[in-house]
Order: sequence, then C-alpha cells, then structure tokens
Amino acid sequence: MSVITATVIFLLFACYIGVQLVKNFQLRQMNTCLKSRDYASVEKMADMPMSRRLLGQYTCDLYKLRAMYLDKDVPRFEEMLQYMIAAEYKNPADKKSFLEQYYHTFLLKENKKYADWLLDAIRKTGDEPFILYNEQAYEVMINKRSDLIETMDAQIDSKKYYGFSLGVILFMIARQYEYIHDTKHAIISYKNAKVCFSPKALYIPAIEKSLGRLEQPDGGEQGVRA
Repeated sequence: MSVITATVIFLLFACYIGVQLVKNFQLRQMNTCLKSRDYASVEKMADMPMSRRLLGQYTCDLYKLRAMYLDKDVPRFEEMLQYMIAAEYKNPADKKSFLEQYYHTFLLKENKKYADWLLDAIRKTGDEPFILYNEQAYEVMINKRSDLIETMDAQIDSKKYYGFSLGVILFMIARQYEYIHDTKHAIISYKNAKVCFSPKALYIPAIEKSLGRLEQPDGGEQGVRA
C-alpha cells in the first residue's frame, strides 16, 4: 500500500468518525432537551439543515413529532402526525416502523381517532400479514371483540409473525381472555407476550399492569371489561 493510499484511507476514516461524533452529539442534545421539557429546542435542532443532512429527514421528523406530543400541542401534533403518515421516506422500513409504533401507542390508549388515521395508512402498505394483525388488534382494543382467540392462535401457528408482531398477537389474545373473565389463560398469554418484546417496548408496562391486576386474589373480578 502506497503512502498516498494509506493517507486517503486514514482521512476517510477520520471523516467518518467525525460525522458519527457530530451525529451522536446532536442526538444526545435532543434527548437531553426532551428530558428537560425544552421542546422548542428539540424542534429547532430537528429543523437545522445540518441535522437533516446527518440524521436524516425521518429521524428529525420523529423528534419533532415526539416534542409536539409531549408538549401537548394538539393542533401542531395532529398536523405533524398527518404529515408523517403521508410522507415518503428514503427507507421504506422507517415508514413501516413509524406506522407500527405510533399505531400501537394510540391503540393501547384506546385513542380511536389517531388509531384510525394510522390503520388507514397501514392498509395502504399492501403487506397482508402486517395489515391483518393490526386490524385484529384494532378489533380487540377499540371494538372490544372477544371472539378472535382461535383465529389469532392460528396466526401464531402460521409462523408468519415473530418479535413485536407476535407479542402483540399474544397480548390481544390475553386481553380477550380478560374480557371473558378467563384469568388463568389471560395470565399465561400475557406472560408469553412479554417474552416477545424488548424490555423497553411500549407493551411492557401494559403487560405488567395487567399481570399485577390479575395475579391479585380478586384479579378475575378486577379485569377489563368488554
């Protein structure tokens, strides 16, 4: 390897490290501002041209959406949510991840309005397994159906779902068991669902709350109602 080639490689590596340091610094700054409730600064940093170039449009939009949500700025949040639902991002997986995470955030809160917006976008993806499990989750959480246990059990057997989606299916089966006051099977399904999620997944607090309720002596009487 010549000296010139080695120098070029070193400079390229140094540039890469520099970019990563700047990106990590910006992310830390925005996370710090979120924790300190300085939402205006989060939006300002997310809109900076440098942030847009280094972090990407999708990441910056996510931070803006999160800041507006935590700031309880409903009109601007709804406008940003609809913008992201309609937007096309460079990586299609980013859009799918956004739809999935925010859809289930509002599904757990039983917020029909936002869940409807996001489910409509999910249906437009054309991904049938993705659409199916999300539609069924809607039926359980919003419409309070309890007749989908066998159907959703069959989806587990199909081996088409794993990780987050499998956890959601098991959670929805557990919730249906709660509706029909079958505490034993609800507990089993919640525990099985918990294994599918990462420790910081948005379903974990809901599972722990449900298990805490059901495992009390009067858990069967305290369960959710259909």
